[in-house]
Amino acid sequence: MNHVTLCYGNTAAVIDLQGGQIISFHGENGREVIWQADPTVWDQHAPLLFPVCGSAKNGEVSINGVRYKMPKHGFTRSNPMMQIAAKGQDYVDLVLEDNEETQKVYPFHFAFHVRYSVYKNGFRTEFAVENEDAVTMPMCVGGHPAFICPMEDNAKFEDYDLIFPEIEEGRVRVVTKDGMLNGTEILPFFHGTTMPLNHEEIDKRDSLLFTSLKSRSVHLCNRKTGKGLTVSFPKMEALAVWSPTAKFADFICLEPWHGTPADVHESGAFEDKEFVTMLQPGTTYVTWFDVTLDA
Repeated sequence: MNHVTLCYGNTAAVIDLQGGQIISFHGENGREVIWQADPTVWDQHAPLLFPVCGSAKNGEVSINGVRYKMPKHGFTRSNPMMQIAAKGQDYVDLVLEDNEETQKVYPFHFAFHVRYSVYKNGFRTEFAVENEDAVTMPMCVGGHPAFICPMEDNAKFEDYDLIFPEIEEGRVRVVTKDGMLNGTEILPFFHGTTMPLNHEEIDKRDSLLFTSLKSRSVHLCNRKTGKGLTVSFPKMEALAVWSPTAKFADFICLEPWHGTPADVHESGAFEDKEFVTMLQPGTTYVTWFDVTLDA
């Protein structure tokens, strides 16, 4: 079996070793939270993003003057098989090491670790990127979890708000049709701490990418019942909000990123990417995000 089930009391998660995605999560009430990858809408659950987040300029990155083809969101989204490094009832450590295929697009020796742990009504996704090479390694990393929305019976997508703990400007990066960044805009439907979910507004844009938030968490909640979930990302600089354009899908992706897509004005050199980490040989970069359901 390629699936691992984690439990903490009545809280449970299922992880697919193919790609290392969380493909199911139930809190204490037993209701599914993760989008179930309907292939007619979007055939993913919660892909992992490494070594880039978003699109590279012209689909390439330049490393030490050499250009390499780089898929959107990197190569982990293509669902490589990950190995179990350690496992307990409520956690699993997965690892992907470089191989002949990764070397074609990312010429480094590395170990990409993902640890999932569950707790009452929540789970953590922790990334640890280890540079096993003798040279400095540029890297970005992120998550792409898709949450079923509406989360309750007799509710609709537009009944939900994104609520931030800090007063925010509502400024996002403008994402072009080819997935690159070109300037910023202030969302007209963002009000202080609150952004109502609206398919028509989201569909006008490729995605909503916040890169200057003061808040380090966001609460997705039904404004009628106050119930929902919170995504916390204390060390991750960007938050992408996405739902498939023109499909009016019953899910919303809340994606904490340490990285961004390419800017139209950037050089294409990996080290010039926004929020990139230049990881020294023999060192490890660690970051994480938490998803917690309202009780």
